Amino acid sequence: MIVTGIGNDAVYANGYKNTRNVNGKANKAYGSAREYGNYLIQKYDCLRNTDYPVTISGSLLQKAAGDEKTAKWLEYNLALMPGCIEKEKAAVEARGAKIISCQCVINGYDSMTSYICTTDDPDGTFAKENAEKRAKEKKEAEEKKAEEKLAEKKQAERRAEQEEQEESRQSVFEARA
Repeated sequence: MIVTGIGNDAVYANGYKNTRNVNGKANKAYGSAREYGNYLIQKYDCLRNTDYPVTISGSLLQKAAGDEKTAKWLEYNLALMPGCIEKEKAAVEARGAKIISCQCVINGYDSMTSYICTTDDPDGTFAKENAEKRAKEKKEAEEKKAEEKLAEKKQAERRAEQEEQEESRQSVFEARA
């Protein structure tokens, strides 16, 4: 049995009555693993994502609905999933390949599996496009830094000029007195 967030909200398993303290707020009761699964689907985008789906085994969901330690572990890892998927994507792209599909399966407590299907780029067009994109972004960032430094320099020159003018006004005032 598997709970999945691929748009069908199918959560299998019944049973446990659990009271959970959510973010230090009032306790929320989950009468079944189905209710807990629906809560997770609404809270975590990775369970609704169709590009890189994350699935949770039904037995783990049932255990998490009744065990706070397992639930805490599960929610911690669900919160990390988007970042992990982005890192996997970046690693694959760095070697000149492209992800065709990716799926993460949370099998049980301390047991996860990722399935990644990639395609290589034998002629190098994808890697070349990716390198050009990174070079363009780096150039834009350097230009922005240079503009900021120039603006700071001009502002410092204006301040110095204003201070000189103020000093000359004071010396003229003192000479008249």
